[in-house]
Amino acid sequence: MTTSNADLYATGLRLWSQWTEMWNRDPALARSIVAERFVLHLVTPGGVDPRTVDGPVAVERWVIAHRAKFQRLTFHTGCGPYVDVAAGVVAGPWFADTSVDGTPRPVCGIDAIAFRDGKITEYWTLSREADAVGRWATAG
Repeated sequence: MTTSNADLYATGLRLWSQWTEMWNRDPALARSIVAERFVLHLVTPGGVDPRTVDGPVAVERWVIAHRAKFQRLTFHTGCGPYVDVAAGVVAGPWFADTSVDGTPRPVCGIDAIAFRDGKITEYWTLSREADAVGRWATAG
């Protein structure tokens, strides 16, 4: 059975929305949206060995541990996502409202999520602290 482009597009949108929901409110969603064989790609060191985040339960643990570093962590997606139905990838920018030790620390980035058979198989993220209006913060 062949999956139509419309179905693949809808799957990409659904997974993007559920991934954001997982990060914002419900880490247990990982158990239903992440494939048994999962690969995490971190562009910048994040205190976790990506090889250990390799399936639904590991993703759930990773999200819980990462969220615990913040007093507040809420992701927002203002535009996109963009679904490449030929590649089975959904990607888009985001910004996060975070707080550490009572100090707001906005973060922005872009994610790419590969999917197959309705599950997330790979995840790439690139993020950086942002200034007050959401631009990349620069040193100096």
